[in-house]
Amino acid sequence: MSKAKFLFPVLLFGLGSFSSCGQSDLASSQDDDGMTEANATVSNVQEPHPYGGWFCPDNLRGFPPVDIQDLDKIQVVADRLPTKEETRNGTSLMYFDPATYPDARPLDMHLPRVARIYSRHNGMNERIIVIQAAVVGQDTVVGYRFPSGGNGTAWFREVTFLSDAEVAKIGPAPMVYIHSKIHASKEQIWKAITRTDYARSLGEKFDQKAFFSADWTDDSQVRLHYTSDNEKASGIVATVYGNFYLQIDYDRNGFHYAEKILVMENAEEGTAEMHLVSGPYPNDLGLQTEAWEEWFQKVKRESENK
Repeated sequence: MSKAKFLFPVLLFGLGSFSSCGQSDLASSQDDDGMTEANATVSNVQEPHPYGGWFCPDNLRGFPPVDIQDLDKIQVVADRLPTKEETRNGTSLMYFDPATYPDARPLDMHLPRVARIYSRHNGMNERIIVIQAAVVGQDTVVGYRFPSGGNGTAWFREVTFLSDAEVAKIGPAPMVYIHSKIHASKEQIWKAITRTDYARSLGEKFDQKAFFSADWTDDSQVRLHYTSDNEKASGIVATVYGNFYLQIDYDRNGFHYAEKILVMENAEEGTAEMHLVSGPYPNDLGLQTEAWEEWFQKVKRESENK
């Protein structure tokens, strides 16, 4: 795996936190490259809004990774409220039942839009793509997808929108995304992962060698944190709603990078669906895709070789 630029951080979730977004009061500042960035006053974190829309960074099937430069490929509902079906097929997130919320209406704004949000789960400012904005009484809420896959919702005041010029300045931000059915259990897949240099490197970086060499159970979990002069990293490896999930998030001098591995097991079939996300890779997507594909296929072969 010498070709892959593995960076080893991870996201600081509690196991019950894949439910909904929290709220932070935000101020605007400038990061190193001049782009507007949201910074949170964490002491003012309040309760999540009551309008649904799960916080699911692991929802790679429903909201796969997307380059922020490919907004024209994202279907959204912007000039009306979505139907129930549109909240289930990846077009939107929150459904407002007219009987319950007769005054609900879409916010008059162009969508989709790139924005930033402070994540209290990892203490970082992350780019998001807002795909829904609605007004209910005195409340304004948004639904979004992560460029690395998955989705969430937030109060409108939690997000800071980037201008077209700021998005253009970022340039391409493509992600590696590989997924396949594997004829093995999540325990067998984990065992194959532990044999890779990637897992060993994670264990060494976070001083968790025993965890990354142990057998997997539904109670297995570890939270990881790392800070240096130029890198901040936090994360989790755990069973989430019955699925194996690893997420790596780091901020390296203002550059946000993520790695996600999701294994969804079908015990009746004796198979699992494995998803891998890594990036963004602005300059060497082809090389990184090749390296990760090699790693993915090695895990697949070894886990199926019972």
